[in-house]
Amino acid sequence: MDKFAFITGSSDRIGKAIAIELAKMGYNLILHYNQSHAKVEQLKSEIEQYQVKSEAIQLNFLEEYDFDSLFDNYKQRGIIIDLLVNCASDFIPSDYDNKGATLFQKEMTINFEKAYLLTKSFARTFEKGEIINFIDTKVEKNYTKHLDYLLSKKLLKEFTKLSAVHLAPNFRVNAIGPGLVLPPAGKDESYLLNLSKDIPLQTIGNMEDVIKAFRFLLESKFITGQVIYVDGGDHLI
Repeated sequence: MDKFAFITGSSDRIGKAIAIELAKMGYNLILHYNQSHAKVEQLKSEIEQYQVKSEAIQLNFLEEYDFDSLFDNYKQRGIIIDLLVNCASDFIPSDYDNKGATLFQKEMTINFEKAYLLTKSFARTFEKGEIINFIDTKVEKNYTKHLDYLLSKKLLKEFTKLSAVHLAPNFRVNAIGPGLVLPPAGKDESYLLNLSKDIPLQTIGNMEDVIKAFRFLLESKFITGQVIYVDGGDHLI
């Protein structure tokens, strides 16, 4: 039977790497994107070599959607989605000097609310499956220059654990918390190397480290409700 994975934020960075890895594993892919149509089409071209099916779906996570209907439409087409990967993310600096709640609402909507809604609809529509959420190593910390972003990711971490309990035994729910793996927009590897001086392993990771953690969670059928921090020990200090 064909395996299908639904990946949010699939057109770039971690989402793209996960999509390629799943294609190598034989998964057919439903590739969510927002504005990056050219990037997702390029991704589809890249994964053709693995002889899997793929289709792109454009959703602006700042808009409202009926995800029950979305998943039911796939089911009516004979597509049973086995894996949901919540990878879409918005990373914007903020602190206590920001007035109002506009940015807070945006970060919560993109980084938490849509993963929350997709998870519940996924569990209502399909009989069983796997869910892997991408959070951030900094969810274990209480100092940040990205206040609204961090709050949304902290909530996603707790929702991962709640979901693991409430959706068992038919669904496993886990999370990955990357650390110094990919530089933010406008930065390069030297930026990460400078930050790595302050973490236990004093080095940076790469996408292969994230992919290994992802495969481990996907293949380890007796693990649920866990967060793997791929961060050189950053979350410990």
